[in-house]
Amino acid sequence: MGRKSIEKIRKRPTPKVNAWLATLLIDIQDADLGMLTMDDLVRISGKSKSTFYTYFERKEDVLLAACQTRIYAILYDLGKVEFGTDDVSITYKQLIEIFANGTSGIRLSFLQSIRKYYESIWGEIEVLTDTYVDMLSSLYSHGINLGLYRDFSVELLTTMDKLFVIEIVTNSALFTDEKYSVSDLVRDYLNLRLDGLLKA
Repeated sequence: MGRKSIEKIRKRPTPKVNAWLATLLIDIQDADLGMLTMDDLVRISGKSKSTFYTYFERKEDVLLAACQTRIYAILYDLGKVEFGTDDVSITYKQLIEIFANGTSGIRLSFLQSIRKYYESIWGEIEVLTDTYVDMLSSLYSHGINLGLYRDFSVELLTTMDKLFVIEIVTNSALFTDEKYSVSDLVRDYLNLRLDGLLKA
């Protein structure tokens, strides 16, 4: 009768670990996520295997934690945005820049691969997207009520916004790294949206 394996208790990532995970996130942008192994992550990061296994059991755990460093940073910045001002266009532009800056260095192919191979990580990205679209929805309603925006259907606008991020940006048949970045696409799309909303 063999011994039962003892499940190792992993440590929670520290701020120092989160810092090198944020760097790792950028360093793996060109990697084939479908073929990526734990050994690849160790090599790319320049950390030791023991360091990795102190905090993470599987490569999925590493990728999730790396993506969360960026997701949480964006959510933190979104949380500082003040609503209620009468100048909704300034707030809208703030939201554009937070999302554009927050996705800086993230390649379209990376998002496309995350969606294809890592459902749980993609779920975290969808939570961020939902939060962002909810904020846009509030801003659309506020701008329409103030008479600054055209009287469009807020539900239609936010449905289109979510489809843009979830379906269009991640469609490799439409957009590739050679021509676009996530930041540029989001910035251009939302600026076009703002131009269409503003009353002449």
